[in-house]
Amino acid sequence: MKRALVLATNVFQPLLAVAEAAEAAGFYRLWTTESTPRDAIVRAVTLGLHTREIRVATGIAYAFTRAPVAMAAAAADAHIATGGRFALGLGAGTKGMRTRRYGIDGFDHPGSRLGDYADLLRAVWAAEDGLAYEGPFYQARIPGRLRSVELDGLPPIEVIGSGVNAVMLRLSARHCDGVALHPLVSFLDYLDDVAIPAIASAERPDGTRPWVAAWRVTSVADDEAEARRRARTNLAFYFTTPSYRRVTNGTRWEPVTTLVRERFRADPAMSFDELAGLVPDEMVDDFCLAGTPDSLPARVAKLEGELADRGVSELVFQVAGVGLGADQYVRACHTIVDNVGRSAT
Repeated sequence: MKRALVLATNVFQPLLAVAEAAEAAGFYRLWTTESTPRDAIVRAVTLGLHTREIRVATGIAYAFTRAPVAMAAAAADAHIATGGRFALGLGAGTKGMRTRRYGIDGFDHPGSRLGDYADLLRAVWAAEDGLAYEGPFYQARIPGRLRSVELDGLPPIEVIGSGVNAVMLRLSARHCDGVALHPLVSFLDYLDDVAIPAIASAERPDGTRPWVAAWRVTSVADDEAEARRRARTNLAFYFTTPSYRRVTNGTRWEPVTTLVRERFRADPAMSFDELAGLVPDEMVDDFCLAGTPDSLPARVAKLEGELADRGVSELVFQVAGVGLGADQYVRACHTIVDNVGRSAT
């Protein structure tokens, strides 16, 4: 099982030291995230330029923020700059995110649109004598060579899809090289009932299956109770989002997530720390990795076995970062690296 780390924070410069430490600890990949204050591709390239071997990927870049041809150019440059270590993870975000944070009302049919987007990316990267692309959502007719000669000799640029619901996962699996699973999707019940069947049902032209990376909220502290409290706070944050309710539908956790949403809707000023009080401690074990430096490695190994049995090949540790300041977040990254890196095990 490959081990990776996702860096989901607005702080930037201190992450260079995290990247170097992760590489030294034997991590396979660093994933960078995107939000209104930060750009995932710029960050991935920067981390790649400060390391030598560790892979970098956007996890994820929002497809709706860039036209496909522009995204293709950015990804090609990123791949060249990092010596072939870059992968492009794409996502559609939620409708609320697209409209409220980015002011974008389009991107209808996000699953099908994302698939068309990925197909056009590959067409651009392969275009040595002009491009004539006609897809259901995107069309492009561009004369001349689009493929950079500097891509020759490098591994192909991998495209990674993402999603939570079955449609997004199936279409990501059909059109992309890999599928990145949201932290909530790594809940084994949802993996078994929805995510893995959706990925397996994708009909790919070449008959292959995509590789799968599973995110997992991870919290490490010297005090077990504190580690679990941070994990519960992150779960409370996630379950205020209505579109994530599907993950617990029909499970023993459905009443909990319903209660969290209802309380937050009734009092939007309620803090995530307060909402965390509604999350049972047992829920942490189903959705997160939480523990002390002594207890965590065994829990990681157990989860890796469970994920491998389901066809997952990469475990991505995501800091339980809700409520942490910039310095605290960076320290949490280093703590994860120190305790679950290959050099630590």
